[in-house]
Amino acid sequence: MATPLKGLIDRTMIEDVGARVAAESPGFDTTAFVDALDPVLVDLELKARIEAIARHLRLGLVGDYRSALATVVAVARAEPPIEGFGAWALCTFVELYGVDEPEVSLPAMATLTRRASCEFAIRPFLDEHWDAAYAQLLAFTGSPDETVRRLPSEGTRPRLPWGRGVRRLIDDPEPGLALLERLRHDPSATVRRSVANHLNDVAKDHPEVVVAVARRWTSETPPVERSLLSHGLRTLVKQGHPAALDVLGFTTETAVEISEFTVRPDVVRMGEHIELEASLLSTGSSPQRLMVDFLIHHVNATGRHGRPKVFKWTTVELAPGERVTIHKRRLIRQASTRTLHDGPHRVELQVAGRVGAATVFMLET
Repeated sequence: MATPLKGLIDRTMIEDVGARVAAESPGFDTTAFVDALDPVLVDLELKARIEAIARHLRLGLVGDYRSALATVVAVARAEPPIEGFGAWALCTFVELYGVDEPEVSLPAMATLTRRASCEFAIRPFLDEHWDAAYAQLLAFTGSPDETVRRLPSEGTRPRLPWGRGVRRLIDDPEPGLALLERLRHDPSATVRRSVANHLNDVAKDHPEVVVAVARRWTSETPPVERSLLSHGLRTLVKQGHPAALDVLGFTTETAVEISEFTVRPDVVRMGEHIELEASLLSTGSSPQRLMVDFLIHHVNATGRHGRPKVFKWTTVELAPGERVTIHKRRLIRQASTRTLHDGPHRVELQVAGRVGAATVFMLET
């Protein structure tokens, strides 16, 4: 079994952090830092362990916040570079202790985010010092360093996983979208991926706004790359949002007959595969480009069907009168986000965002 991520934050790791800090601040007591943290970490989960390291750093660094921040920044600049969770703890230091001094904390993120993203650290500043934080993020979009340019997009994601909520960004997506406008053609694939994830976040609350942005980006010269838009519209596409499908060039007004949709075997055990097969016949007079997905309605603990999970299947290009048969193999297993239960599982075939056929398999765990 793989070591859980929190297990990587152990005595060896905190000894390394302590040694790096002591190298920049000779008065720092590495032994006391490690001995105080070591027994505390056992009962903490991942993010709480990161916060504990940051808190004990502050306890061990003498002087005011600014002098402590100077040491933290020096650690981030030092070679060989601090990486992983140790670097994350440096960002968390600013998140926990720097909000009252944005004039020094915000510029420091240009150094810290090169080692570990300050996407979590920036969020309390957006709550408490919107104008200063937003101005700094605007400036970061012009940085020569891609990790710094990524921070404006990632740090303002309305629904950033694990991130502190910033209600203003959920209610009004425009400030975040203005940052994306500056980054949509970024030379870094990592930055563009963040732009797509931000766009997808906005789509969950403001779908029509995102569709309008995507439509404009496809018509500009040069157009935004298709992979960015596909990733940014993925939630809407799974929902069968007609306008989102149209932006991506899919047929939304279809002329298709589903002549067959089956699942085998009829009874499936955990760890086995299901085999899906569907036959589609074009009844239209024009070529059609179709997005094909399948949905599984899993049985919950009460024996009822929960909200369906949408899975990508394929894209089908159909000429007038053409018939095509498609196949899909799917492993049935427990997932960290969903517990599967015995019972009949309904499977639906979705073509161009509309459910056109259904079948059932029995799961026996």
